[in-house]
Amino acid sequence: MSQAPEIAERIREAFTREGVVLGIARFREGHTRDALTIGDWPPGTTVTGLEVIVSHSPRQRAPATFGFLGFETAYPVRLVNQSGSEDLEAAVNAIASAFWPLADDPALLPESRDYPEQVTLAVTAD
Repeated sequence: MSQAPEIAERIREAFTREGVVLGIARFREGHTRDALTIGDWPPGTTVTGLEVIVSHSPRQRAPATFGFLGFETAYPVRLVNQSGSEDLEAAVNAIASAFWPLADDPALLPESRDYPEQVTLAVTAD
């Protein structure tokens, strides 16, 4: 069973605790909610502000240990600076406070003509 809903809730709680404000997702039908989702948004959804996407499916990774003891299950997380003025560092720090140590170090994807600034990382549910 996917632990993605638990991870999303822990991220939401960490953001609240650390004062990080989630963006707003607007759906084609007109309703809105915070911009934290598991998996892809439905077609026609637009997001402003800080967008957080938790992968629905985990991936297996080998922990960095001396002897191989098995795989860890890690969930990729993507933070997207849709407005261009969000503090991705504060968002990463909030996630790290809830999931330390992170399964993957944060990787910054700088803003380009086609894509907003983004950070990718991975967390474990344990």
